[in-house]
Amino acid sequence: MKYILPFLILFSTAAMAQNAANYDYNKNVKIKADSDPVYPAGENAMYELVFNKLEFPREKVNGESMINFDVNPDSTLSGFSVIKEVGYGIDQSIINILKELKFSPGTINGKPVVKNMVLSFPIETE
Repeated sequence: MKYILPFLILFSTAAMAQNAANYDYNKNVKIKADSDPVYPAGENAMYELVFNKLEFPREKVNGESMINFDVNPDSTLSGFSVIKEVGYGIDQSIINILKELKFSPGTINGKPVVKNMVLSFPIETE
């Protein structure tokens, strides 16, 4: 009787190890990559659109406007804030232009989610 218990433990461990060796771990795994929000026409097109619509002041301005915002699952933008300000109303003008745009939302596990973005707009006038 005292030899049966170690034999059963050894046999059950060997059986479990054999099942684990034959298990296909990739069979039931579905991997969906996460993605960040993007402007559908491309980053260059987005910057071109913003700069073409932007009205610059007559004063000489040299700086950078950094705008923080959220891209929502429905492709709209919200939660705007200015991280780095140029002034002269330029930062608010950029926000107003961005509010009109639609971005492809970011995803997590294939589902659209709210994701934060920061965009930098270099401003230089003569």
